[in-house]
Parts: sequence; structure tokens; C-alpha cells
Amino acid sequence: MTRVTDIICVFRIQFAGTRREVGPFLLAAFVFPAAMYLFANGVAGVEAAPEPSRLRFLSGSIVFSLSLTSISWLGYLLLENRFTGRLKLFATLPLAPSSYVFGVLLFAIAQAVVSTATLLLIGRALGVQMRPNFPLLIVVILLTILGLSGLGVVVAARARSFSQGSLLTDTLGAGLIFLAPIYYAPEAMPPAMRVFAQLLPTTFAARAVRTALAGGQAIGADLLVLSLFAVAALGLGFRLMKWRED
Repeated sequence: MTRVTDIICVFRIQFAGTRREVGPFLLAAFVFPAAMYLFANGVAGVEAAPEPSRLRFLSGSIVFSLSLTSISWLGYLLLENRFTGRLKLFATLPLAPSSYVFGVLLFAIAQAVVSTATLLLIGRALGVQMRPNFPLLIVVILLTILGLSGLGVVVAARARSFSQGSLLTDTLGAGLIFLAPIYYAPEAMPPAMRVFAQLLPTTFAARAVRTALAGGQAIGADLLVLSLFAVAALGLGFRLMKWRED
């Protein structure tokens, strides 16, 4: 019971930080992804954007939101904890490192739930036709957020300064979206770049989200890749994370 209480306390501390800086969170979780959906839909043209394209744009915006909140925003909070001395304060408490880790992950999952649910409502309001397979969608979102959070932990653990870490998390959070074929078909990319782009975790995540939103179930390969990526990214991140700085 003590461990659960510790995890909840860490979650509440991270949540309090978001309440103080709600503006950047709203931009990363809702405004930028929703704007990208409208932009992609506008570029395609109202009549030139059939339902499969609109569903692609919505699933891409959901993954965009997950990437920004778990890498850019969560990474920023972890960097803040580290370079403002807050992590040292956690280390002085009767708090197991695992409780800190799970509290941070719980916070990341809560962000993902809120942002995904909001974007689904926005998509429905804009007339996107979907038949969500919610059990599969939940699994995809969970695996995606865990893997991308792992990348945020890696950057926060290895950054030499707060400014360097912030630049890396912002670049990685956006780069994994714009380099992946999530708003357009892979065939639209140059052949050499296409091979690289199709190996990005966001590519697998967007394809799995799109399939789940369409009511499909054929995402076994995508789930396997996302699972392996989550284990690898989190394992590396927790290995690199120092509970106490040298």
C-alpha cells in the first residue's frame, strides 16, 4: 500500500506542475495536433479528402499529440526535475526509485488518455467517420506512450544541460512525426528515405491507431514492434537515469 501511495504522490506532484504551466501542455496535447489535422485536410481539399484520408489525418494527429506530450512535454518536466534539484529532493525522501518511475509513467498515461479522448471528440465533431475498436486502441495508445516516454527519459538522463535537453526533446518529439509517413502514404516519399521512415515507432503507431479507429484488428505486427520498442526504450532510459547526480 505504501508503494501505491508513493506512486500517487509522484503523480500528483507532476500534475501540479502541469497546472502551473497549462498553456504549453494544451499546445502540445490539443492545439498543434488539431491544427495539423485541419491543415492536412485543407491541403488535400474538402472534396479530394475521402474518409480514409480523413481517418489518416486524425490518427496522425493523435500520434502527434502522444509524441509531443510524452517526449517534448514529459521530457521537459523530467529535465526540470533534474536540473532544478527536484530530483535530489525526491532522493532524500523515503521513496523508492521505482515509485518515482511508475509515478511519472502514470502521469504520462493520464496525459495520453485526456489528449486522445479530446482529439477523438474533435474528430467526431468534424465529421470523421470511425468505428473505434476501443480495446485495441487502448493497447496501442498504452504501448506508444510507454515507448515514446522511454525516449524522453533517455534524453532527460543524458542531457548535459537543461537547454540542450529541451532542444533535443522538442526536436525528437516533432521529428518523429514529420519524418514518418503518418499524414501521407509512404509511396509519396523518396525510396531511400522511405526505408528509414517505415522503421520509426511513430509509423507503426499511426498505422495501428488508424486500423483500430476503422474497427480493424490486423495490427499484430505493429503491436509486437511497439512492445519491443517500449521495453527497449524504457529499459535504456531507466538504466541511464541517475537517482543521485555524481
